[in-house]
Amino acid sequence: MKKNQAEARLLAPGQLCLLLTLSRDLLQTDEASGALDMIGQALVELVRPQSALLLLRGDRLDIVEFDHYGAAHPAGTAHPLYQTGMSLLSGLGGATDDRTHEDRQRRQPRSRTLALAVPEQGPVAVLAVAWDHDLEAAEFDECKRTLSYILQLAAAALGKIEAHSALERRMCDQREEIANTSVTHAAELARRDEVAAAMRMLSLTDVLTGLYNRRGFLLQAEQIYKVARRQHTKSAVIFADIDGLKRMNDELGHDAGDRLIRDAALVFRESFRHADVVARLGGDEFVAYTLDDEQPDVILQRIQAKLRAFNLMQERPYAVSISAGAVQCDANSGQTLSHYILLADAQMYAQKRTRMHQAACPQAR
Repeated sequence: MKKNQAEARLLAPGQLCLLLTLSRDLLQTDEASGALDMIGQALVELVRPQSALLLLRGDRLDIVEFDHYGAAHPAGTAHPLYQTGMSLLSGLGGATDDRTHEDRQRRQPRSRTLALAVPEQGPVAVLAVAWDHDLEAAEFDECKRTLSYILQLAAAALGKIEAHSALERRMCDQREEIANTSVTHAAELARRDEVAAAMRMLSLTDVLTGLYNRRGFLLQAEQIYKVARRQHTKSAVIFADIDGLKRMNDELGHDAGDRLIRDAALVFRESFRHADVVARLGGDEFVAYTLDDEQPDVILQRIQAKLRAFNLMQERPYAVSISAGAVQCDANSGQTLSHYILLADAQMYAQKRTRMHQAACPQAR
């Protein structure tokens, strides 16, 4: 400390003012390029070298050269001062002084190059400068003191900036990692939601026809039925049964029977609006719940019309035939939806018996 104070007193007031200004400005900058510009200008004003080379050891070796105008440029190992600087950075020597012992005793002019390292043990920064002329001993010693201050200020400022930049990089990496983790977590949650939705849909859907199954029908239709009762909206339940499915399975096999079920489901579904709830309860039975102002008989007529059109247009070894019953729900009755399903089922069987009787006794028509 006392040595530094003594050396500082050897500096001219102008030099000391420039160094203090450099110290203040370096402490206020957070950009390496700005700090290097300040260091280059200080070298020009205080040391006036022909060229200079700064080596910084960090995560990587940074090599920066300063021209005689003080402008900073990236440099490589081919720079004339590189070997001099690396010998110091590797801890192979102190400040350079290539005079002989006799020259030092006679205080002969100093060399045209000078290199300093900080700290002397385990250096992290080296500043090497070169002039295009020999320096007198006093001038050389003054440049050495000045260069030592510049290097200490440069190492401290650039070290602070690098530490701050490294901290910012770590924070950015952590933010990116957190963001990636969040995205991955969100994607996993979305995937789980999709899987859960798919599983829920499977649990509500009839595999053979794609219509709702019994559970899906009750879950969807019950909700709509509650709204219809509150709003006193007309609605109806239609119960249907495929004619001749057992005979089809016995005569043509179950694959043909499955095709008949799919055809009947297609016709039944197309007889209703998209908003209506249509389901296969199992086997050859279908049910639908519709919010409709039409009379139930009109709905049954539409189903039969769709069946006739389908049988005319499709080439099948069988004709699709459906018996259906329909009842209109009374919103003021307080009855459950299941009650109306049973009524529609009874209506369906009544229609089926009538058709079977007409088929057996043509004269009864």
